Amino acid sequence: MPEPLATLAGFSEVTPGRLDRPFLDLHLESAVAALRDAGMEASDVDGLICVGSMMGESIEHTFLSEEIQDSLGLHNLGLQLGVQLGGGSHLAMLGVATRAIQSGQCSAVLCVSAGGFPPIRDVGRRLMTMTCHPDYELPYAPSIPTLYGLIAQSWLDQVGQGREVFAEAVVAQQEWAVAHPTSIGAGAGSFTVEQVLDARHIAGPFGYLDCSIPCEGGGAFVLVSPDRAAGLPHRSVHVVGMGEGHTHGFLTSMPDLSRTGAVRSGATAFAQAGVSPADIQLAQLYDAFSSNPLMLLEELGLAERGKAVELYREGATRPGGRLPVNTNGGLLRFGHSGTASGICGVLEAYQQMTGRAAGIQVEQADLAVVHAYGSMLCSHVTVVLEGS
Repeated sequence: MPEPLATLAGFSEVTPGRLDRPFLDLHLESAVAALRDAGMEASDVDGLICVGSMMGESIEHTFLSEEIQDSLGLHNLGLQLGVQLGGGSHLAMLGVATRAIQSGQCSAVLCVSAGGFPPIRDVGRRLMTMTCHPDYELPYAPSIPTLYGLIAQSWLDQVGQGREVFAEAVVAQQEWAVAHPTSIGAGAGSFTVEQVLDARHIAGPFGYLDCSIPCEGGGAFVLVSPDRAAGLPHRSVHVVGMGEGHTHGFLTSMPDLSRTGAVRSGATAFAQAGVSPADIQLAQLYDAFSSNPLMLLEELGLAERGKAVELYREGATRPGGRLPVNTNGGLLRFGHSGTASGICGVLEAYQQMTGRAAGIQVEQADLAVVHAYGSMLCSHVTVVLEGS
């Protein structure tokens, strides 16, 4: 294993739900709580990164990082930045923070993202304007589920499977969700594959339960240089590998609907970490729809092409399994907080790796992979984490 690149020092997480809280307040409370968890003060922070909103607050809070800086009294910054890669933003900002620490630009970077995902009926047109090509896609008035459905159906055709394989992922992630005290999906109880398949149709191969749950949420984490890890109040969780893969900007430019940039981002991250996918003990995978965990397991090399469903059917991804996946229920069952949703995976991995899971604590979480992407599976980011 190579030397750690940077170390996670503390976190906070907004309980998912319909909070109706001011956008800036969610960020500030998350930031303060993350610093407290890390045993740090605002004066210890010399880097700040946040994610701009896509859900309506962007004009009012165009200079969000400056607002956070002044509100928290962060007067010693050598880095201040806002990033936007949709759901991939949060692993991207972890990557920026890691490189800033490696270069000596910073030694302690606060990364924060919080907000909400309003009902699709309220923001659907705005989302499509942002994610669709203005000439080749938007005039046909597609929806987010429809576009994801095209990708999912192409993958099903390529591997020769039916939509019941997606239901296996929903059932498994609900097992994690029912045991998580703040998961939005916890109150629904356990699912069967048949229940998932019988849920009302939404688009393409997706039914209602194949779609993630819009909510408010998010949180923050603190990343420090490895030499500061000795004084941390919690187990050190190091960033040991990172990779990105960007293949297209709009769906109509996607070279192959059944493969994404995760193939490249995963290979790069594992190579830098000096590990193989077979070494991974925990996976947190961005799952706006039920197709994503299966596709990503295969593209990251955690399962052979067309074989990811076997991991679900044999129980490997479920509580007690050898490869726990999305241990809080994922976006499908924990909650999808819009622009802030991508931070969910790294926060859950950190909680598991420090033995502080809010839900079911996995038995062994020394090496984890976290993966997220932005927009129509455009911008893929993979991070490998090691606990010590």
